[in-house]
Amino acid sequence: MNTISYVILAMLVRAPLTGYELKRFLNLFWEAHHSQIYPTLKELREQKLIEIIDIPDGKRKIYDITPAGKELVKEWVFTKSHAPSQKDEFLAKVFTISALDRDTAKFLIMERKQYFHEQLNEYSDVLDSLSDLDEEGRRKNFGRELILERKIRLCKEELSWCDWTEEKIEAYFAK
Repeated sequence: MNTISYVILAMLVRAPLTGYELKRFLNLFWEAHHSQIYPTLKELREQKLIEIIDIPDGKRKIYDITPAGKELVKEWVFTKSHAPSQKDEFLAKVFTISALDRDTAKFLIMERKQYFHEQLNEYSDVLDSLSDLDEEGRRKNFGRELILERKIRLCKEELSWCDWTEEKIEAYFAK
């Protein structure tokens, strides 16, 4: 099994989900496209690790993990995780900053700040919405809460780095 299979199973441990909901939750920590998610769901069904429990509107399927799938997730949790991967086009652009003019360099950082302000607001809103859940809902979403808090902290750190970088750009181009 590949990692995305385990990740999808892990998402279903918390609650049954549609493919769309899986994609939305995965976006918190994993980049996966529908073209990966749906074939993986099909494979997991063939392996009897998940099942379809409902098709309420005749279109969207609701997937749930089977006991065999839960056992597999428990085993997977104890395996060593791979090092985090990083692909960030923005950082490649920053690497060229000495070849840019002042305004272009500032624009680059301003765009990054805007992106992380939007992300910070989105994650904060979702985290706030979890407080409206009942006790059982809060317990089921505990891992999600931890991830959202981490994302919020990373956004704040990125924004702090952007502020620092703006000061460095001003000093660099003042010479």
